[in-house]
Amino acid sequence: MANAGAKKRVDENKKHLQNLKIAIAVGVAAYVLVRLLLRGGYASTWHIVGLAGTFILEVFAFQAINNFAEPEYGANGELVYGGADLSMGGMCGYWHDLLYISVFVQVATCITTWFWFTLLIVPGFAGYLLWVNVLQPYMSAPRAEPEMDEGSRRRMERTQQRAERRKMKWR
Repeated sequence: MANAGAKKRVDENKKHLQNLKIAIAVGVAAYVLVRLLLRGGYASTWHIVGLAGTFILEVFAFQAINNFAEPEYGANGELVYGGADLSMGGMCGYWHDLLYISVFVQVATCITTWFWFTLLIVPGFAGYLLWVNVLQPYMSAPRAEPEMDEGSRRRMERTQQRAERRKMKWR
């Protein structure tokens, strides 16, 4: 049985998802109204492809956010889990950023097509996160030599000395 906080979170998540749907609708409507209808001469196939691409990004991001917010119900229909808090950071925050960037691009490209380059922020930021969190720590990690106890160290030194003597003997 879920507490009142989980029930409140379900309501908050529904309102938040509704606001995201409105934002997506405003972005698409602004693009269609201004770019395709009012500036009909500027509507090339690339504009339609761009609209479809940003809309696919928005739907993909919205579905990911919706999966975070989805509540779980028990066998008898009672609320077990109210869904994740959508104001948390991490992946949920990145999905929100992707959604907001694509809506911004749809609205801003009504002014000029140069705003399509704003979408390059997404792979640029992904590359930055890859560098900071994976590649750089891996490459700059000190190579730790395996530590040996005193007996193992002496045995290895004796083995190396024998190998050197054998080399000298056969020269």
